[in-house]
Amino acid sequence: MRARILAVLLSLLAGPALADSLATLERFYTNTRTLAGRFTQTVSDANGTVTETSSGQFAIQRPGRFRWDYQAPYEQTIVADGRELWVYEPDLDQVTVRPIDADSADAPGLLLSGAAFPSKLFDIASEKDGWLRLTPKQRDSGLGAVRLKLAGDSVQALQLDDGLGQTTRIELLDQQRNGALPAARFSFKPPPGVDVIRALPQPPTGGKP
Repeated sequence: MRARILAVLLSLLAGPALADSLATLERFYTNTRTLAGRFTQTVSDANGTVTETSSGQFAIQRPGRFRWDYQAPYEQTIVADGRELWVYEPDLDQVTVRPIDADSADAPGLLLSGAAFPSKLFDIASEKDGWLRLTPKQRDSGLGAVRLKLAGDSVQALQLDDGLGQTTRIELLDQQRNGALPAARFSFKPPPGVDVIRALPQPPTGGKP
């Protein structure tokens, strides 16, 4: 999700709690050039039952580049190089690549890398315990609410609702901010013999974004 959102958001404050949360978010976007660490991810169904857990390493370079390496229980690599999004699944010997949609907010890496955070897409509200709720203005976007857990000057966790009752929560751990990250980490070259599937850009879902 871009730093340009903040100038707009700060003019739409709904109260002190929201102001504090947005100030924290502003510091994160202003002061973070790179971010790396590890993550844990849980997926829950509509009843709150955990149906999937995974973990791995992440790296982010603003604007618009990130790498998400799932290591357990199975391997998967997701890389955004600033232009395209690559999803590599070793067990299937395939990689899917598609253009990055600047208005897309359905990927945690895009949110954090500053590649897709246009204020026109979200209504913003403050919740308890440092959570910030972002609700898509475009109701048929296929995405439910996005929540960010803020602490200090950083984003500690993300929670994404798919609009159908499934919730994905990602905890960002052992964060290292503004360290040097090699450019090669944010590029992807398919291994020999891997099927490359090029997906078409997603069509508009209606309404003005």
